Amino acid sequence: MKKFLLPSILTLALTLGLAVPAFGAEEPAKAEVTVNAQPAYFSAEVYDGTAYIPFYGGVQLLRPDAEITWEEGTFYARAADFTMTVKVGDPYLVINDRYLYIPMGVKGWEDGTALVPARVLATALGAWVDWTGKVELCSGGVPLKAEDCPYDETMLDLMARVITHESGNQPLEGKMAVGNVILNRVNSTKFPNTVSEVIYSPNQFPGATNATPNAESILAARLVMEGANVVPGAYYFNGVGKPCWASRNKTLIRVIGGHAFYG
Repeated sequence: MKKFLLPSILTLALTLGLAVPAFGAEEPAKAEVTVNAQPAYFSAEVYDGTAYIPFYGGVQLLRPDAEITWEEGTFYARAADFTMTVKVGDPYLVINDRYLYIPMGVKGWEDGTALVPARVLATALGAWVDWTGKVELCSGGVPLKAEDCPYDETMLDLMARVITHESGNQPLEGKMAVGNVILNRVNSTKFPNTVSEVIYSPNQFPGATNATPNAESILAARLVMEGANVVPGAYYFNGVGKPCWASRNKTLIRVIGGHAFYG
């Protein structure tokens, strides 16, 4: 049995966002929002199929007990059972040291407005969300907990070392894709069962664990181990344009930066 199967609901939530009709990014469509069956005082903005809602308003209605502050460009939401932060432009939301991927980033303005995907905020706070022509949110669940994190510091360090070695000069998404290849293998019956077994398999990542992790590689490792997957189905990668066994025998899934990913 595979030992690093990501929770399917969390994985889908982070990968898909909130499934709604796609609209152009230039002029986002507006969508009604309800919280606990009551109309919210704000609407959602839909960007390329993902519904964004105001961080302040969403937290305020889902968790009225939370204190929300804006400190030096970062939003904080604090309650007895969670601390959550978002910053405009960042590709993630953090709650209780858990990092949730936001592919298009936190939107808004650095003067105190931040928009986050409804699905990501709901996942963070243990809320429920549905799309029925409008965004329907329902509170009552438990926020993500640090102690329920699906990885430990040893696994994080190992993954970050390999990501740094293989793609330390690549953009964040490229770093994540390398981590995804490792986890895709773990979750496949065709490869070993654990992160360490995949990494230490003969002739796969020689010398990679000797690298010193850089900050963005650590971030990439956190994001992929929380469920973000930018190359689903990819089990191999290589430099773009460089022939290898995978380029000759497998299907090209995606090119990110200087790497081609195959499955």
